[in-house]
Amino acid sequence: MDSEDNSSVNSAQRVSEKENQEDVIKSPQLALASECFTFIKRGARYVPATRWKLQNNLLVGVGFLELANAGDFAANVFNDVPVPPYAVALMVLGGILALSLSCFAFQDFRLGCSNMLLLREERQRLRKSKAVCSVDEHINKDLDTRLSVNFREMGTEIISRILMDTFMGFGAIVIGIGTFMAIGGANRRVWYASNLLSGYIGNVPLALYAVINASWCFYVRTKAHQHGKAGSEALHGQLAEALLRRRVHTVEIYATVNGITSLLGGAGSLIAATKWWGYVILAVVIISSISCNYVWRHRVGYERPVRGDVIGMTKDSLLKELEFIVSAQKIIQETPSKPLLGLVADSQSIMAVIEFIVDNDLFEDFCDRLLRDSRVSTSLVAVLDGGLTINSSHLLAIDKHYNPYFLEVAQACVGETGRTLFKYRERYLLEMLGSYLCITKSKSLRTVVDARAEA
Repeated sequence: MDSEDNSSVNSAQRVSEKENQEDVIKSPQLALASECFTFIKRGARYVPATRWKLQNNLLVGVGFLELANAGDFAANVFNDVPVPPYAVALMVLGGILALSLSCFAFQDFRLGCSNMLLLREERQRLRKSKAVCSVDEHINKDLDTRLSVNFREMGTEIISRILMDTFMGFGAIVIGIGTFMAIGGANRRVWYASNLLSGYIGNVPLALYAVINASWCFYVRTKAHQHGKAGSEALHGQLAEALLRRRVHTVEIYATVNGITSLLGGAGSLIAATKWWGYVILAVVIISSISCNYVWRHRVGYERPVRGDVIGMTKDSLLKELEFIVSAQKIIQETPSKPLLGLVADSQSIMAVIEFIVDNDLFEDFCDRLLRDSRVSTSLVAVLDGGLTINSSHLLAIDKHYNPYFLEVAQACVGETGRTLFKYRERYLLEMLGSYLCITKSKSLRTVVDARAEA
């Protein structure tokens, strides 16, 4: 804990020093990324020992889980005795498909739980801070904003991932088993068991999840609408208003389509148990589910550190950081091979470059790239006496003849990883801005009501 506090103090000092320098573009910070990472050797390469970051790691295969829901097509449509040979072939394919797709559900369940545990830890820390700082109105507003964003992030991980993976993974297994059992439909008991498994038992969990997810999507859409309304009232034609409006529009469309898709999928799965045309509904649901998966991964989801918050958020600080991010993204897009020329005042200074990388949450990726070179990893181990807990001072202590290589890796790191990272950071800050404006509006209304009540 002391090392984390020292890290935060050092990082805060760097931010203060940067404000007194004439940099190309300034980099205000609302979250201090870690400048210290521990790596362990796994096989032939080093990997981070732990991750303290909310990750946008929804699996592509999860978008195809509705396809597993339709794996019992042959078992329900060709429900004859004896089972026709072509139906047997389709049942085998459908059963294998359903069971195979369940593997994605369980893998994604593990990833979702990892994110959820990090968010829960952050929530507990924020609540403790709120209890300590209950008197300060500005800090309270900051903490309320972070708790609001954290609540939606946790809800998404729990409902849209963990519950989805649980219900749909279980449903896929039951449907797969029931579909295989349908091959032996000549046996009356097997026939009944198959109908129950591939019909109602396998599909009821999906219908139940559909109602839960649709309710959550309605909540997310409502919150996004409130963010957009608060932004239009408070930002008055600024750049941030256009960015927030675009973000709100994307989230609203995603939440609406995702909620409707869930309801149609639940209804279609129950209908398909007895009616062939239920699979027509499921065909639409499959396409929509794949699209929602893509939109979340590429348009809505984001990654962010979950430690090192800088308490003291204001509307102006949010707007300044958004302006910096937009400028940084433009520079990276215009000069992808040499982005540091426009991002760092002295792009040949290894100290200035590493400072920029640490400040902008690129240090882990930078170290990971360096450790792929055996010469650098060997030198680092020598500097650290056999350990691999790296911070910026360790890199500066290595032989100076590595500096040109460090600068080359830094350019690649910012040009490649930075492009995605700044995009994620923009999405997160827009969530923060929307929540902050809504909370500010709510507190202002409450103050007015209290004043009128006293009068």
